[in-house]
Amino acid sequence: MNLIGRTFSACYDVKLHTITSMVNTITHDEYIKTLPEAPLISLYAISLGDNTRIELLPTLSVISGTSEKQEVLLPSFGGRDIEVTVSLVARDDSLYIEASVENRDTSLSIVEILCPHIQGVSLGETHEDDIIIYPHHAGERTVNPVYSYGKGRKPFWRAASKLEGSVYRREINYCGLASMSWMYYYDSANGLYLGSHDSRFPVTGIIAETGAGEDPFMGFAFRKHHRISVGETYQTGTYRIAITDCDWHYGSDIYREYIDPFIPKNSFPDFLAHEYALNQCYNFKRSNTIENTFSNIPAMFQKGAEWGVKHMFIASWNRNGFDSQYPEYFPDMELGTPMEFADGIQFVRDSGGFTTLYINARIFDIKSDFHKSLGVKMAMKDVDGNALYEEYGPEKFTVCCPSDSLWQKYLVDIVEFAFKAYGADGIYLDQLASAEPFACYDAMHSHAGIGDFNNGYIAILKLITERMSKYGSNHYLMTENCGDLYSGYVWSNLTWNGADYDEFYNVYSYTFPSFKQVNMVNPRGWISDEDVRRRWFYQDFQRAILLGNILWMGITNRFKPEGGEFATYAQLALAFRAMLQPHLEGASFLDHKYIFSVSQGCDATTWRLADGSLMVICGNAEQLHEASVMIEPAYTWVTMERYGLDLQKNRSKINKDSLLIDLGQERLCCVILTM
Repeated sequence: MNLIGRTFSACYDVKLHTITSMVNTITHDEYIKTLPEAPLISLYAISLGDNTRIELLPTLSVISGTSEKQEVLLPSFGGRDIEVTVSLVARDDSLYIEASVENRDTSLSIVEILCPHIQGVSLGETHEDDIIIYPHHAGERTVNPVYSYGKGRKPFWRAASKLEGSVYRREINYCGLASMSWMYYYDSANGLYLGSHDSRFPVTGIIAETGAGEDPFMGFAFRKHHRISVGETYQTGTYRIAITDCDWHYGSDIYREYIDPFIPKNSFPDFLAHEYALNQCYNFKRSNTIENTFSNIPAMFQKGAEWGVKHMFIASWNRNGFDSQYPEYFPDMELGTPMEFADGIQFVRDSGGFTTLYINARIFDIKSDFHKSLGVKMAMKDVDGNALYEEYGPEKFTVCCPSDSLWQKYLVDIVEFAFKAYGADGIYLDQLASAEPFACYDAMHSHAGIGDFNNGYIAILKLITERMSKYGSNHYLMTENCGDLYSGYVWSNLTWNGADYDEFYNVYSYTFPSFKQVNMVNPRGWISDEDVRRRWFYQDFQRAILLGNILWMGITNRFKPEGGEFATYAQLALAFRAMLQPHLEGASFLDHKYIFSVSQGCDATTWRLADGSLMVICGNAEQLHEASVMIEPAYTWVTMERYGLDLQKNRSKINKDSLLIDLGQERLCCVILTM
């Protein structure tokens, strides 16, 4: 018997132990075009005898129910005494899946639940025009992931596709490397939403895979890290699969509705609402090289102020400088005394500015004198008791466990001390929402579960928020990259660029329009080809400004003092971004709504302003000829105000039902339309 919803029908196969049919009844497209190879649910366990990790697959399915709700009983996995009950509910446009896992086997503990695993998916007549929205950092948008995640995959550090058996698999953990726990797969007619809706927030792998053979298909799954000991039963929480005829914005709306009640609505200092750029100063001490001392802070701040930027972001100030001796966050003696450091920060405040101090919230330097006594205790451990290590440049670190009380206390105290002793206005918690969460198997730690990583950082952010309020109302936090569980506690998220892997920051901006992103717009110094570096420079500025994001600018070290093309344009674009700020305050990000078409190579975004008018920000980074943006003809606009990089306002009346915005060769322009 099929499960029937408003937009779909689906069929569970008792022999293959999985869903083998999923038909969009709006478009009549069968989504599962290739027979799945994996079951809907599989388990991974640790043998209590030798810590061996084993995969357990179901051996029997017994199904009962109606076209609205079905229950699948899986009485055994791999011949082990483990019973799983899977609930499948068809409601409206979605299939809701939950599983109950009972471990009765005395020889093992279950540590991972892979569910729901949907395979064999391809939309329409060809997979080549299929698109995936994947929640790596602020989001990715990839056309034809069958190829791009498979045979055409790019080397991409920790978020790359890897060949695993018969599939190429991308798997990143939530919450951090994966900023959200949903994916969306669509073409021009069909949409497929897949989300893990579990308000306990365990470490969860977000999986997108493609077959390594000749059959062109995609697969999707979620992996939860939770230990189920003998005699225990675990409820997986709800997974939602929606079948639609809409693009990715539909999935974004679903996910926002689910997660929004669990995100705090923190208020931040009023002055931050007017900020649009910061002066990023990593140029104190790096790799044992001193570039500036604390006595230079006033001059460095004033250089930023000359550009109109009063936010000074200070990194590389700690003992031995950037990426060294963490977590010993004390002013490096070769840069000056702690008092000189505090005096420099006070100078910034007295001059009408404010400072953010860099603190790494994740790692412990193995060279530290305290690593053997403290770092090892704080470190996350794998199932064999080995500490987890990471390397950045020439330095090696252990990863501290955020769900253990020891690291929580040290990190929270370090942050409070920076507010109290140095007078910082804000603290930037590096890596907190960027690097990957893991399960921690250290039995000596205070956390109850192996997958409590995310809840550990939530606890840390809550504690810091409480502590910093003791020093006034003008304090705030920032994090590296995006994590929806954390963004409600911080003023902004630094979304860094540099990866050639379909970055699409629009996803996080649209899903969470109240969360602020900071985008890097410095020239990409690691690119040797001057033309390529030049092209990326203009594109980076365009993306940041079209999304209304805050500009991350190395004014004191990334732009030549004598000026040049990059410095000249950076100041023009900065002034343009400053002009936009009053309009963006109170505005709603609409992404591409109301846009009918955009010339190839260009981009545009739309915003509903506080007064009800529509703002369109357009970009033509490469100064293409005959570039334009067409607004949908269904709306009648009466007046138009236009601003370019020269900041001159041109006002005119509109007497047509549609509007063509001619970009000329202008790299940036803004149009405000009123009805």
